[in-house]
Amino acid sequence: MSHPRVTLATGGARHRLLRASGLPAAIRSRRIALAAALLAAFALVPLSAAPASAQESCSGVTVVVDFGPLAPEPATGCAADPADGLDALAQAGFAVTEVAAIRGMVCRIDELPETDCGGAPPADEYWSYWHAETGDAEWTYSPVGGAYASPGAGDVEGWVFGDGASPPAIAPADAAAPAADANADDGSGGSLTWLAAVAVLAVIAGLVVWRRRGRRA
Repeated sequence: MSHPRVTLATGGARHRLLRASGLPAAIRSRRIALAAALLAAFALVPLSAAPASAQESCSGVTVVVDFGPLAPEPATGCAADPADGLDALAQAGFAVTEVAAIRGMVCRIDELPETDCGGAPPADEYWSYWHAETGDAEWTYSPVGGAYASPGAGDVEGWVFGDGASPPAIAPADAAAPAADANADDGSGGSLTWLAAVAVLAVIAGLVVWRRRGRRA
């Protein structure tokens, strides 16, 4: 006949054995979950550090269109190898309509202004033509029309709607330079960095809680 105390001790040992046999699987599952969380958190870090692809500099002719009162912002494009000033406008992505009676004189760019193109536009409402060579700090009013110009690689072409007194609002050097890193402009890089930091802190907090539960168990 077995002694009750012996039975109790045997039962306690069996209970401890069962707990010990189930412990490795639980720890293994928790470690896998934590490893996956860590990988997901640190995967965000390169996203925050890598800059958005900046606009490449134009290896051909840079074209600036300043719409004046017709649109809020000037537009910029790149012409790979234009035959003349009008071709540069077209290659840079702008729709061009010439004055019917005057070859090479621009009437509309991107359908602006909404006016008839049969004759010459008014002296205070026309597309003036500007030019700058590589390294020029200022614009020069072009004495010839776009159809008679010969822009070369590195040159900057400008078109402004108005009375012809003012050059494009963008300086030649600024127009030809690559666009700034998008992360510096919109702050998206900083947001991703904070997101990664929060994720890492969450994982660390989870690890601390898990270790405390393990000690209590």
